[in-house]
Amino acid sequence: MQARDELSALGYQVLERLDAVVDAMSRRVYSELAFYSEGDVSAVDLRRSIHDNLVPVLRSLSASVPLDLGPARATGRERAEQDAPLPEVLRAFRIGFELLWQDLVETARSTGIASDQSLVDAATTVWRLAGECTDALAIAYRASSTELAVQLEHRRLALLDALFHGAVTDTTSLWEIGEAIGVPLSGRFLVVLTPSAQDLETRLRTHGVHSAWRWQPDALTGLLSLTPGLTESAVLADLERGATTDIGVSGLFQHLRDTPRAVHQARIALTTLTHRSGFAVQYDDSPLASLVSAAPAEASRISTEVLGGLLALGVHERSVLIRTLRTWCAEAGSTGRTAEQLHCHANTIRYRLRRIEALTERSLRDPQHVAELVAALSALRVSPEIRES
Repeated sequence: MQARDELSALGYQVLERLDAVVDAMSRRVYSELAFYSEGDVSAVDLRRSIHDNLVPVLRSLSASVPLDLGPARATGRERAEQDAPLPEVLRAFRIGFELLWQDLVETARSTGIASDQSLVDAATTVWRLAGECTDALAIAYRASSTELAVQLEHRRLALLDALFHGAVTDTTSLWEIGEAIGVPLSGRFLVVLTPSAQDLETRLRTHGVHSAWRWQPDALTGLLSLTPGLTESAVLADLERGATTDIGVSGLFQHLRDTPRAVHQARIALTTLTHRSGFAVQYDDSPLASLVSAAPAEASRISTEVLGGLLALGVHERSVLIRTLRTWCAEAGSTGRTAEQLHCHANTIRYRLRRIEALTERSLRDPQHVAELVAALSALRVSPEIRES
């Protein structure tokens, strides 16, 4: 009983000097902890928090009443909302209890109201209360952090939905969406669609591509932000590497307001190549490509009719000739540039082109025939029952 009375008297002594004790604790926290000293918590806020947490502890010491953990829980929630590092917050509590214990010891020795045995008992009580406070604070902090993270994720997904569906068009709202998902308002962007879950985000991040993803009803949709030096072909290679299903990619665009159009482009690229497992394909915005993409059944007929003889070849020869023809078309009919792109002699390219003419019964010197071959190449990309390699 005597030890309890002496501990109670010590508690009352500190309560009578509460303001001075709170000031000393505030100064110590500010001097030692960067989160507080850098202005993330105002002096008024810190002082209030220390006062509110100290009073229940002193009342528990002085009146032997159960410790009210409400202030500790409130502090945990508040610091979580401020994104304070939990170790820093717990350190602030430990500093407070350390100074409280020093004050109790100094008061006992200067006034003589408590014996050494009472101080031993007091130590046990003070550090038990400290443990209860820090446990309550940490539990509340983690619960609040989890809740905030869920809220932020829901908001991020809602903003991505709005961006992908074109629900926002004003610059201010688009800027806010960019801030929330970590991309600039303008830059170099691609939209990617894939029908099944793939770890594309991690793969792209290792190559410096920031991306934000959202499941839509028909596909996983991602917005990719490319760094200035990164090429579209490099991104396509990253996407295709290790892919487990088709991937549709939009054309490159430079402002977030164009995202809905890019989503449409990526969906066209995806739906026109569902037969090519693990193949990343970028949207082709040429009128011819758009035309054949809109009619996949007719595209199959065109590719078979024009390229029938070529498609009847073995897989390797067929693949080589089609690649040669695509490259020749992309290089505006230049045999020399085609040879450079395919790393072979120009005579080899000429031989392959003559072989293509013979198999398709079309001359590469006849504009009408060339147009048919180009149309057939575009149609071949969207013919689900025909593989070019």
